[in-house]
Formats: sequence, structure tokens, C-alpha cells
Amino acid sequence: MYFSPTFLQNSLYIVAAILIIFMIAVIVYKLKHNIKIWDRSLTLAIIVLINTLYSILGGFIDLPYELSSVVTGGLSLVAFGYIVVIIWDLHKQRKTINNK
Repeated sequence: MYFSPTFLQNSLYIVAAILIIFMIAVIVYKLKHNIKIWDRSLTLAIIVLINTLYSILGGFIDLPYELSSVVTGGLSLVAFGYIVVIIWDLHKQRKTINNK
């Protein structure tokens, strides 16, 4: 299956816009309910946003392939690690609730 570069670039714009809107909504919700703003899920969202914005930048500036691979690959690995940590924390919380 072939996707044109224009379609992929436009998809990145949409993903970045949705992510930014979602992050703003979550921050507003947390501020309204006096919940700690900075947590692991916000860190994960920031990492994914940086990765997406770097990919968008690559559409405008001809970045070296090796640099792009290292940056996007590294950020993807960090994001995956945060996903694992968030799932583990949720598992621990559920286990603690079930033990009470």
C-alpha cells in the first residue's frame, strides 16, 4: 500500500493538532479540579508531541536521515517506556484497591 508524502505530512499536522488540543483540555481539567498537572501521562504526551513536531519539521527542512532516525527512534523508545510505566502503575493501583 502506498501513501503519498503529502498525505503523510498532512496526517502529521492533524495528529499534532489533535494532540495539542487534547493536552490543553487535560491541563484545563486538572487545573479546574486541583489535580497535579505534571505527571507521567503528560510527560508521555510531551514526548510524543516533540516526536511529531520533529517529523513535521523534517517536511520543511531536509534533515539528515541518520539524525532523523536517531531522534525519532529514540523518542519512540522513550515513549514506549513511559507507556509501560503508566500501565505498570495502573496495575499496581488496581492491585492495591483490590487488596483493601
